[in-house]
Amino acid sequence: MSVDKESNTPLIIFGYAAVGKKIYERIKKEDSHKRVFFCDNSKDKQGIHGGVMVLSLEDVVTGYNDAAFIVASLRHSKQMYQQLIDVGIPTENISLDLPDDIIGEELAREQKQRMTALDSIHVEVNINKDCNLNCTGCDHFAPIAEADTLELDIFKKDMIRLADVMAGHIHRIILLGGEPLLNKDLLEYVRIARICMPDTEVFIATNGILLGKMDEIFWSVLKENKTGLLVTKYPVKLDYDALRKKVEEKGIVWKYLGSSESGRSLWHFPLDLTGKQNAVDSFLHCANANSCHTLERGRLYTCSIAPNIKAFNRFFEKNVPLADDDGIDIYKAKSADEILKFLAKPIHFCRYCNVKKRTYDHPWRVSKKKIEEWTL
Repeated sequence: MSVDKESNTPLIIFGYAAVGKKIYERIKKEDSHKRVFFCDNSKDKQGIHGGVMVLSLEDVVTGYNDAAFIVASLRHSKQMYQQLIDVGIPTENISLDLPDDIIGEELAREQKQRMTALDSIHVEVNINKDCNLNCTGCDHFAPIAEADTLELDIFKKDMIRLADVMAGHIHRIILLGGEPLLNKDLLEYVRIARICMPDTEVFIATNGILLGKMDEIFWSVLKENKTGLLVTKYPVKLDYDALRKKVEEKGIVWKYLGSSESGRSLWHFPLDLTGKQNAVDSFLHCANANSCHTLERGRLYTCSIAPNIKAFNRFFEKNVPLADDDGIDIYKAKSADEILKFLAKPIHFCRYCNVKKRTYDHPWRVSKKKIEEWTL
């Protein structure tokens, strides 16, 4: 965690999250007078927080390009390093080395959280499986999926049941795909979600490509039903800044999904078709576990890969099994507590995810529909 710079040179921690904050505390403890700032891609994080300045990359370029930098990320350091290089930061000013104890503490915290029943979750619902972008290695298997549009009556029934059994324990419903803007009945899903979940955030997760073609009815329904957009920014010919301005002028909330404000890179999440992985280890080390809670026709899953495996099996004529008890039946569950505890434990399907071989920050590209995109 060292960059050889003069002691009076500003130090910028790239990544305003748990790891970066721990590094900041350690540096300030060792030298309380050291000038330390953060930099983050998310506009929501930029500004002053508790007396700490969080800069944008533009701020860095104009005022701090001679600073020393520490890239503070467990999984996306490669992409973040390249961002700094792209804006002109010399390689000798950038450190990727993080203290082993801080890495260990953060990994342990993540693992503990995965095995802890959460009080409130977000629920993702695939309203269709097809997509207009088809990213290599998509963990929803969109490039090889059929449309498989979720029936409106099933969606409504599931929303009513969720609102009943999970009252007060769902803070967000996300309608996604595939690409949900391809679904001709999208606005009906929006209306149903809002009626069933009047106090819950409702968002549509989209790549944004079709947003410029949506009519006024689309925007009025979103506004009327307090439904926002979760946008993933892809390296395609699309003016995301202009789109965001248009969306916000219409009174619609626009958020970037995860760190996608910096531009989407790809990951490789290989399956183990033999099912020889240790399910507990896979669960503990999986960033999706007890995080990407997915509702699939009456069953809730702890991640997004398991309920979408049907597309992989069909396209490649494989038989990665999805057992009934890999998801919990929301109609048989007697309480929210039962559901939340289920989501916080490994499932049989975890044996088929080779989590330790996952890699991140690959250049974005369109899928060639080769099995190697989802295996080793």
